[in-house]
Amino acid sequence: MKDNLSRILKVVFFLFCMFLIIYGQRTVGRTFLFMQLVGLGGLLVLLWNYNRKFT
Repeated sequence: MKDNLSRILKVVFFLFCMFLIIYGQRTVGRTFLFMQLVGLGGLLVLLWNYNRKFT
């Protein structure tokens, strides 16, 4: 049960990060660039979390 909840939270977080990146790309300004950077940082955290078990 805990594994399924963790997987669902990761998918929701991934979708949120993708939303930040795509929405920030469609508009212009420093605020939207910051949104893109936060989204990219979130994706990097997810990638780090996935690769952590292989090292």
